[in-house]
Amino acid sequence: MNTVTVVDTISRKEFYTEFVNKNKPVLIKNQTKDWAARELWGPDYFKKPEWNLNMATKSGDVSKGNRERVKLSDYIDNLMTYEEAKKAGNNPSKPAYLHDVPLFNLLPDLTKDIEPFPLELFPKWYWNNYQNYIQFFMGGSDSVTPLHFDTLCTHNMFFQMVGSKKFILIEAEQKDLCYVEGWRWSKIDASNPDYSKFPNAHKLNIQEVIVEGGDILYMPPGMLHQVHGLSFSISFNIDWHTSKSAASGVMSKFKGAPWKNMYYNWLVFMGVALKIPSKYLFPYYKSYLNYVS
Repeated sequence: MNTVTVVDTISRKEFYTEFVNKNKPVLIKNQTKDWAARELWGPDYFKKPEWNLNMATKSGDVSKGNRERVKLSDYIDNLMTYEEAKKAGNNPSKPAYLHDVPLFNLLPDLTKDIEPFPLELFPKWYWNNYQNYIQFFMGGSDSVTPLHFDTLCTHNMFFQMVGSKKFILIEAEQKDLCYVEGWRWSKIDASNPDYSKFPNAHKLNIQEVIVEGGDILYMPPGMLHQVHGLSFSISFNIDWHTSKSAASGVMSKFKGAPWKNMYYNWLVFMGVALKIPSKYLFPYYKSYLNYVS
């Protein structure tokens, strides 16, 4: 079992030289140490009456799943009931998972809770209105997102704010050993591979990392990851491109990606490579934030 490099904080130069340019993941422990979110965010914080929006949740297998819209406060109450039943030694049914929701577009006041944001770790094209690209997650213990890679083959910066998750990581170069069906979902349970059914899984170089409140996990383009909720959890991420990864994302159409992926990757390529300001492109890209979930 390989281990993921862990750093306390990181500069832009080190981040790109040692990790982005080498396609290596890294866990950053204290880049968010001054954020108000680390103290404020919790179940009660998100139950403000003015924030009680209808949210899209998914029950069952996240890769397929049944979608249901519920009020945010009702969803949080159900999660807390589930966690209390677990602590009491019961075996309640798993709750739905709220994932990949563009909550910062819906509740822009949240942005003040995550400042100073480490903009220096992102391409400059994302610096204005970076919150537009945030996807929000909230779920319970024992939630599982099956092994997959991010659909646009983006870089992924994942911010864990409350609770903890276990990430199981496999390099993009080993995708062909992962029995991927469709475009991006693997048939393998990376936490307990069935080697009789999937013999090539013996060749996988698997990495595991626990991501705790305040941590940032960087994953390079195409890295397969399986995610296990270890507790009640609040987190968010940003999918982002460099010129190189956006160009590769455009070409992924010829490797089996959906046509929509070429469209979204081309939009970002026009931004990061051709320097078209995000304010002109985001209205067209915005639908991706719902497409990905």
